[in-house]
Amino acid sequence: MKTNHILEFLNQANHEKGLKEMFTIAFKQTLKVLKKEECYRISLTLVSKEEIHELNKQYRDTDRPTDVLTFAFQEADVLMMDEVIDLGNIIISPEVAKEQCSQYHHPYRREMAFLFIHGLLHAFGYEHHRSTKEAEEMFALQNEILNTMPYDFYTNINKVKKLLTSAQEKSLSGYSHFRVGAIVMTKDGKYHQGFNIENSAYGDCMCAERVALFHTYASGYNKEDIVSLSLITDSENVGTPCGSCRQVMSELMNMNCPVHIFNCDLSKQLDTSVADLLPYAFSKEDLK
Repeated sequence: MKTNHILEFLNQANHEKGLKEMFTIAFKQTLKVLKKEECYRISLTLVSKEEIHELNKQYRDTDRPTDVLTFAFQEADVLMMDEVIDLGNIIISPEVAKEQCSQYHHPYRREMAFLFIHGLLHAFGYEHHRSTKEAEEMFALQNEILNTMPYDFYTNINKVKKLLTSAQEKSLSGYSHFRVGAIVMTKDGKYHQGFNIENSAYGDCMCAERVALFHTYASGYNKEDIVSLSLITDSENVGTPCGSCRQVMSELMNMNCPVHIFNCDLSKQLDTSVADLLPYAFSKEDLK
């Protein structure tokens, strides 16, 4: 399938590695939400706080560092080469982004994705300075793109692995002897544990995924608070959730929510989402 995005990435700030993949996902999701089918190119450069300060003085007559700058090609000047539409350049300062993470209590990568999406929307002509209506439209789009990105900004996988092992050890699986542990993470940084609970009346057994989700909801959380679900099984291969669990997950979690699945010794990992586990899910909309 032909790609409709080209990201030219330059990490001049020599900051955290592995960011290009996240920015690429954000670019693709932006095009999807905006319903853009043409092929677009954007250049993204990460610079120091001092560099973005100089750029602000030079081009915006602003004597302070900002988090993001967009140098967008005006509509009349859009460059098309080989059927690719060049949107312009986005400049981000990771140092300023990190300062804002502390201020707003956001994960670093979420803040970086937020700034990139903000810059992209400017490149597509969206503005938030001219009127309240335009600002509301731009910020609503920004949040929609960020919140539907198939990317996990929150989960500490190393910590989750330890918690999964602990949850699995509590499994009440005296009939199948197949232990499963699950962890649901919420935006406040808390981890909610679950494990499979079996019963001599087999129909009353409960899977670890559902126990973890019910535990989370019983603690006062809802689907907007949930950022990921992880699970481990006794299988040497990655064991995915049963159909009933997938249906419950589609109801109690957002469809784009990440799901991390591990085999018995944590040597194999599958990173997927609720939507990928249950495409064409049956929902309350189907009851109308």
